Amino acid sequence: MTINTVSNKVRAAYGIGDYAICLYWSGVGLYLLYFYTDVVGITPLLAGWIYALGIAWDAITDPFMGYLAERTRTRMGSYRPYIFYGAIPLAFSFILLFWVPPYEGTKLFIFLLTANLVHRTCFTIVSVPYSSLTARITDDSDERTKLTTARMLGASFGTLSVSALGFPIVLWFGGADEALGFIFLGMICGLTAVIVLSITVKFVEERRFNFTPSQLPSFSKVSKSVAENYPFWIVFGSILILGSTSIMFNNNLIYFVKYSLDLHAYQGLILGVSSGAALLAIPLWAFAALKIGKRNSWMAAMTILLIGFLVFYFYPIASLVELLLVLGFIGIGNGATGVLFWSMLPDTIEYGEWKTGVRTESSLYGFMTFAQKGAIAFAALLLGMVLTQIGFEPNEIQSEQTLSGLKFVMTWIPLIGIFISFILVSFYPIDKSFHKKLINEIEIRKLNNAAD
Repeated sequence: MTINTVSNKVRAAYGIGDYAICLYWSGVGLYLLYFYTDVVGITPLLAGWIYALGIAWDAITDPFMGYLAERTRTRMGSYRPYIFYGAIPLAFSFILLFWVPPYEGTKLFIFLLTANLVHRTCFTIVSVPYSSLTARITDDSDERTKLTTARMLGASFGTLSVSALGFPIVLWFGGADEALGFIFLGMICGLTAVIVLSITVKFVEERRFNFTPSQLPSFSKVSKSVAENYPFWIVFGSILILGSTSIMFNNNLIYFVKYSLDLHAYQGLILGVSSGAALLAIPLWAFAALKIGKRNSWMAAMTILLIGFLVFYFYPIASLVELLLVLGFIGIGNGATGVLFWSMLPDTIEYGEWKTGVRTESSLYGFMTFAQKGAIAFAALLLGMVLTQIGFEPNEIQSEQTLSGLKFVMTWIPLIGIFISFILVSFYPIDKSFHKKLINEIEIRKLNNAAD
């Protein structure tokens, strides 16, 4: 492998792919629990179980998808065929996910769970190969930061689109019938994603590797390489704890807006400002990563998030403007997490290859998302239990005690995750010069092996 420069066309084509991915990921993350409780009408505990089982299934299938994808050899490459052929089934599964079936009781539970599992399977088939493309496009650390910046811009714009337009689409097409509105939301997101992913497949090419699937390391060697890759475990631990705790804020925000502030009509604006601030902050964090390093940028972002969540909890937010200001500030910090995480993770691939002689790409991504989604599944189940414990009842006036408990849960649990993430990343060892050293030594080792 040689270090190669990525063109702006390829950056744009790759980056826009995450727009499509995040229409699904953020659509589920923002709306599915609300859809289950306030539209379908099931309890928060049952909704939490369905949501958690779907994410857990996603987590289980991710490593197998990664293992399969990096062993695939076609004229289109290893990863792009899965994106191309999986896009349409994924779109249909998303529509099915937001359909209210004419069932009750056990039949309703089985249908909702099955629809969730089908969607998560289709999502895995597309998303794991897509994420793995970063390391296959280039092995230069700065180029990866730029490539990941383009990806995170696409992801944040996708999140912004589904955040700001989700409820307006639901209310426009469905009116008082939100169930109908969610069907239209699913169709619009699905059609858009199919078009966008076709652009990614057309303009992004994978570098050719001079080895066959049989020459790839065994699963045991891959596992050993990952186990000895301590920079990966730092990145892994920080994003794992941060992602699993932040779900308490992200998934409760709609409930907080609807029941505590009585601003349900402004959900699109509120969610749009939150994700929009993160989108606008991405170029700033990418610039910071290039200038002061990824580790220092991460720690600065965590400091902003610590301040933002403390303000959210202690300041008595009573108006739309106050809420938007606080969410905008938090969004600035959130803008860093995606671009820094997805540019740090590929660098750990070279560290593992340098340390053990074994290179892992899709397997490492698959393992990463396995644990990440497993933690989110647990957090979703815990969220359903917590909402039940504090006395939450869908489409009812909530007690002051319930609203107070809701604000406590959606603030202090994320704060714990932010603090732990700050500490972990302070030990991250890979900077620009160290990464260049890794690449050079890997190339020298390959030349020596070839000479032998």
